Amino acid sequence: MLRFILILLAAILLISLLRSIIGIVVKGFAQALSSNDGNAAMRGGGPPASELKKDPVCGAYVPAATSVKKMVGGGVVYFCSTTCRDKYQG
Repeated sequence: MLRFILILLAAILLISLLRSIIGIVVKGFAQALSSNDGNAAMRGGGPPASELKKDPVCGAYVPAATSVKKMVGGGVVYFCSTTCRDKYQG
């Protein structure tokens, strides 16, 4: 009976060790295969993907990277569509 318990404990420890090693290897591969686009945003190469700008016409929040832009008075105004851009009175 004691032998069975020792074998069971050894198996549990071995499985836990293997899971940890596999987890570390998978994380390493995931970091190695990650896109360079995400890294560029983190280095300051562009606006973060989560940066939202408010459309002054309809009030919708749009991602800065995919919004319709218009230069107004030396600054950039962000719009959700060309229709809102054309309606803008600024």
